[in-house]
Amino acid sequence: MQRWIERPEARWALWAGIAGALAMGIVSTVMILSQPDPAAAFGFVLVPLIAAAAAVPLAVWGAALGHVVLHLRGLAPEPKAVFWAALVASAALPAVLAYELWSRFAPR
Repeated sequence: MQRWIERPEARWALWAGIAGALAMGIVSTVMILSQPDPAAAFGFVLVPLIAAAAAVPLAVWGAALGHVVLHLRGLAPEPKAVFWAALVASAALPAVLAYELWSRFAPR
């Protein structure tokens, strides 16, 4: 059994989690600074929590995406069931994001 840190998908999970945490930190900061109320500055206390809450699911998504890419390159020797599960998991985030954007910005 291989340790998680030794797996090639770990690099994908790490960078996806870091990118998600940075993106949510920036979005949270912009939203806090756009508020005219001085009490909104207390929101900066929660920015690390929001960044961590975004980093974990994005790291799992990055691991799934990394497994799919590595499997297609022939570098992941796991069974086909793992590939199909990772493919569904890696396609879920873009599908939900596209649906939410379409439902928000589609002309009615």
